[in-house]
Amino acid sequence: MLIQNDEKGHVIIGEAALSLALGEKEISIATLFTQLGYMAKAESNADRLAQISEARTWLSSFKSPEIAQQQVPYLQTLAGLNDELN
Repeated sequence: MLIQNDEKGHVIIGEAALSLALGEKEISIATLFTQLGYMAKAESNADRLAQISEARTWLSSFKSPEIAQQQVPYLQTLAGLNDELN
């Protein structure tokens, strides 16, 4: 799955990012990955669990934040919003 071209993938990651932002936590690949794990533990819908799993797999493919910022501009935007809040 190419999550960057998948609207549902954007929604799942957006939900995780919003949850982190509302909790005044840092938004990074690591924290998004962890938040998606919490979301999976609380989820019972099989389709949504699969989407969360795919999003986590996609996020884990990035070895460093620099690579994510180059390849996924919206993650850079989310990180910038986090910096503005602090």
